[in-house]
Amino acid sequence: MELLYLLYMLLLCGFLPLYMNVGYYELGEAKALCYLVISIPFVIILLIRELVRYRKEAGEEGMALDNNIDKFFLYGTLFSFFISWLFSVDKKVAFFGYEGWRNGLLTTLVAISFCIFISKSGFFKSQILALFLLVPFFEFALSILNRMSIFPFMIAGQNSSFVATIGNINWFSGFLSIWVPLGVGFMFVQKRFSFRFFLLGIYTIVGLVALFLQGSEGAGLIICACYGLLLWYGTLDRENFKAFLIQAIVLGISMSIVDILMMFAGSYYNYSDNLLLVICRYHVGAIIIAAAFFVYRVSRLFEEIKVSFYSKTYKKIYIVVIVAALATAIVLLIMNFSEDFGNGRGIIWRMCAEIYAGLSPWQKLVGIGQDCLYPYAMSDGYWNRSFTNVFNGAALTNAHCELLTVLLERGLIGAITYLGLFISVIFKLAMAKEKEHAKVICALPVISYFIFNQISFPQVTSMPYCLILIGIAINLSGGQESE
Repeated sequence: MELLYLLYMLLLCGFLPLYMNVGYYELGEAKALCYLVISIPFVIILLIRELVRYRKEAGEEGMALDNNIDKFFLYGTLFSFFISWLFSVDKKVAFFGYEGWRNGLLTTLVAISFCIFISKSGFFKSQILALFLLVPFFEFALSILNRMSIFPFMIAGQNSSFVATIGNINWFSGFLSIWVPLGVGFMFVQKRFSFRFFLLGIYTIVGLVALFLQGSEGAGLIICACYGLLLWYGTLDRENFKAFLIQAIVLGISMSIVDILMMFAGSYYNYSDNLLLVICRYHVGAIIIAAAFFVYRVSRLFEEIKVSFYSKTYKKIYIVVIVAALATAIVLLIMNFSEDFGNGRGIIWRMCAEIYAGLSPWQKLVGIGQDCLYPYAMSDGYWNRSFTNVFNGAALTNAHCELLTVLLERGLIGAITYLGLFISVIFKLAMAKEKEHAKVICALPVISYFIFNQISFPQVTSMPYCLILIGIAINLSGGQESE
């Protein structure tokens, strides 16, 4: 059975990111259909296998009920998919997804099916998963070249809004939210200064450089989420803390490379200036390298003279700092919020919140159906005029905030199960005691995806990968044996 999972992962990680039909034209539609064509046959095979196993176990010993909180929210999310479709405003759109986007019930059902299958299978081999980094590494390198006005491949519809073979920068940032933290996690758990450590270091540096250059300021949330959680692991013991400091040095090196690139080749950069580039140009990377190296040497000194590592104290300090930082960020967001906030996200969030407020009590509970935001707005006279005036006829298919999108599409039931799933999985991974390395590797992309998508949206080049990692995480937390 592992061979079946391996074949699927090779197609999903090695073929889907590269696939294009007519270049960047209708790329969302092309990738969504490609994802379904790749995935549905495997879902059918695995579903048949699960049904056979269910009949066998029910006849012999009976099926044990899953009582883990994360599995409760996982199956609750599955339930929210079906009930929102059952009461959707447009069942065809809710099932197949809006054309050109295809994030309806069919796509999400396929993705969560693999999450469930993998949560039961115990499919996790770090050596195998590391092989899947080859295509993302290619995407990182290609995006850097594209941003510096180098286009090794001529792709139809090419312009500065699109990078690599993923598409626009929101899609690419979602892709990065999985694959850059995954590389950081792999490097974090490797034996320091081994051959594999240096290979993963190259992958991580190229990924981070791609993240800083891609053009979206929101991608900074990926760095904050990834390294924020990594610092938590660093408070567990001195070895983890030293591993965190090394990753901080790698981050600083990546920022310094961006600084040098912009210093000598900035005129070739083909996108607008942004906060991430400004931070790099203020030589913050060099400061991080120096500070992390100094603290690393101090930590080694303390280790040699037998100074204790006060893990509990450091955890308390960490929690206080994180709470203070989040409170500050929320206050700043409230103070600076406007309809222009986040490249127009302010007005999108306001309009979507007003749409939700105007729903019937039942619709507030179960939602209007997946991918049905635009059809719902077009069927209402007031929102039809508002969408036409604000978006000039362009179809707004989501709220550009995954939680708000889920609240609209799947209602309060969907929002609760969505939050419950991510929070329970991240909490279990953060409290790693057994299988710590595997949990770190899973935790970093899951939290980065979750945090970033609060200003973005799920799509087929990020969401399926995240759900697979969640499936692995649930299996690791549940302590099930591999088949």
